[in-house]
Amino acid sequence: MSPTRRDALKILGAGAALYSCAPARAFTPKPGPVEPAIRYFALDRVRLGDGPFLAAQQLDADYLLKLEPDRLLANFRRNAGLAPRAPVYGGWESVEPWIEIRCHGHTLGHYLGAAACLYQSTGDERFAQRVDYIVAELAECQAKTGGWLTAFPEGVAPLVDSLAGEKFAGVPWYTTHKVLAGLRDAHLHRGSKAALDVWVRFSDWIVAAAQDVPDDRFQKMLDREHGGMNEVFADLFAVTRDERFYAMAERFSHRALLDPLVALDDRLDGLHANTQIPKVIGFSRIADLGAPTGGYRRAATFFWQTVARHRSFVTGGHGDNEHFFPRAEFPAHLGSAKTMETCCTHNMLRLTRALYANAPDAEYFDYFERALFNGILASQDPETGMNTYFQATRPGYVRLYHTPFDSFWCCTGSGLENHARYGESIYAHDGNTLTVNLFIASTLQWRERGLTVTQDTRFPDEDTVRLRFGGDGKRPVRLRIRFPSWCRELSVRRNGGQWMVRHRPNSYLDFSKQIRAGDVVEIRLAMTTRVEPLPNAPDHVAVMYGPLALAGRFGTSGLAPGAQLIVNERESGKMLNEPLTPPTWPYTPSELAGALQREPGPGLAFTARGFDGAEVISFAPYFRLAHERYNLYWRTTVPRA
Repeated sequence: MSPTRRDALKILGAGAALYSCAPARAFTPKPGPVEPAIRYFALDRVRLGDGPFLAAQQLDADYLLKLEPDRLLANFRRNAGLAPRAPVYGGWESVEPWIEIRCHGHTLGHYLGAAACLYQSTGDERFAQRVDYIVAELAECQAKTGGWLTAFPEGVAPLVDSLAGEKFAGVPWYTTHKVLAGLRDAHLHRGSKAALDVWVRFSDWIVAAAQDVPDDRFQKMLDREHGGMNEVFADLFAVTRDERFYAMAERFSHRALLDPLVALDDRLDGLHANTQIPKVIGFSRIADLGAPTGGYRRAATFFWQTVARHRSFVTGGHGDNEHFFPRAEFPAHLGSAKTMETCCTHNMLRLTRALYANAPDAEYFDYFERALFNGILASQDPETGMNTYFQATRPGYVRLYHTPFDSFWCCTGSGLENHARYGESIYAHDGNTLTVNLFIASTLQWRERGLTVTQDTRFPDEDTVRLRFGGDGKRPVRLRIRFPSWCRELSVRRNGGQWMVRHRPNSYLDFSKQIRAGDVVEIRLAMTTRVEPLPNAPDHVAVMYGPLALAGRFGTSGLAPGAQLIVNERESGKMLNEPLTPPTWPYTPSELAGALQREPGPGLAFTARGFDGAEVISFAPYFRLAHERYNLYWRTTVPRA
């Protein structure tokens, strides 16, 4: 054992008292948090109405209640010297020969966050009870360890080794971030003071353990995936105002990514995508705290623009086999079964929310809406509630989902959270102005204004939205409605009056008159078919209807019952390998958009004629094709007109 590691282990065995009084590194007091331009409503203010998002939330809730906290806690207890109360789950939570990177315990953090959000979203006390139980168990573990919490087979060694600059197993800081983020959400969404105590104590341990690590070695450690450690320390500083935690947020900010982004230099080719996005969320969070230097906001904004505008597929997802690839190579990746990792979309939405709060531009929520429908809502199996790892662009492929108890991929964990958070982004406000960003059936309680806002809609199956304002509030409010970029014409009327028609996509419609309780505002969003080219490949196009990607339907040939639930995510691409070459479109891309005809009926179904070698092709919203083969992109043989 090296002297460095031996010294580190001495510190780690000294107990919690040392960690709570570890001296702070050099720190320049910051001017305080930046006031956001706009604020979101807490999850307990919004209840989902009937529709696909409520159905997904309910499936998620059912799955969380089937999972046993004691099995997720098993290795945490074992590492603390306590007897497990139940056997650990399989897959990524266990030791399996097919697991390439160890991140045991990450699911517990995601579970804690999802349960806290579902409690706030639904008021169901069962989720509060689970949060409280898990937090109490982690506190009991901390009493034995002196502060650290891990589920690794090697105990705390991976964290110690990483700080010592030695070879370490797996991605220990990635997993640590998930646990800390779960504790944060238990505090913020459940209101658990005990969770804050555990969060602080574990963070104290990290501060002390890292105190004497040279900065160059610390930065080298960050070459390995470490989640959003900078974000979770920034969040803790915001709660406690303890400057040691701000210092750790900056230490965990990876200069190898930050510096090029500040210089507006896109060096993402070949990088592991979901390693980078959480770092950038942290950059944005540090900027929120008023960082006077470092270019954190500039870096986060440039990263978002680069990925959302130039590196994403039509669904809002990106990457292949978890990595960014050169922009000019999009066509070469269409045949992959491992494009569009769900965790990446999850984190891009978190970054989008963060940036919008400080610069409320409609473009952010255009991307958010696209990725929410086509990436997140599409990621859940509507029969089992299981979630995807990849969503393939390979022609004729299907979506594959994790098993209930033997997979526990990273995307299983983020999937638990995705469907618990739908209510947090529909509405926002800046004091006296209510902004409606998403068209999702829901009810908002704006208690400070004494208003209830009920959004009735069957969007996207119908293009109408009705906002009913109730309550006893006597203070009128301003109303802003997002005018999506895909909508050529937006019509509104108030209290049954004359329709007003507007033609300014990618903006906001601001009502000239204030809204009061008793008012009804109706909205019509003109939805049309259009095509969007593959980035840097205008001869490949996808078809859109409003914010929805439409996929060609290619049936269920070769799909045995249960075949879409898989244990090992690396098996993606090893089924349905009989070649499928989608027919080409022998006309201009604009003519493809005009060729789609909507079929009669309450849902969204389309057909198109004119493809080479195919009499007719049926299309449906991509997010609904959970159990059949599909195709997203079509090659055209005539240049764009």
